[in-house]
Amino acid sequence: MSAVKSEAQKMIKSLLDDCTYEDIQYHLYVIKKIEQGIKRTEI
Repeated sequence: MSAVKSEAQKMIKSLLDDCTYEDIQYHLYVIKKIEQGIKRTEI
């Protein structure tokens, strides 16, 4: 299993049982933006 898929599954499992698709999309967006910011600082 890829690291991205594993990380996404872990994030989804940490959400509340009544979360929406929008909640999942928002959390994936935030994680992506944080990773992009970290990569920019490593240049």
